[in-house]
Amino acid sequence: MPTRFLIYDLALKKRGRRWMWSVTTENQLIIFGLEHSRAAASYKANSALLLLLLSAPYRSGLSAPASQQARARH
Repeated sequence: MPTRFLIYDLALKKRGRRWMWSVTTENQLIIFGLEHSRAAASYKANSALLLLLLSAPYRSGLSAPASQQARARH
């Protein structure tokens, strides 16, 4: 059975004096927030996306990190 990977979208929109950021997948809102600057909104959106990718269920099937592999050899 092939693994289906999700495609995440980042969005930045100006709302008055603030910037709204969001992370969505297949038109479903995952997480959002408001920041005072565009740079801060971009940073928060990218950080949220990174955390989502790090917690993805398909990562559990990946091999152990190199430090754990090195310990296992000894």
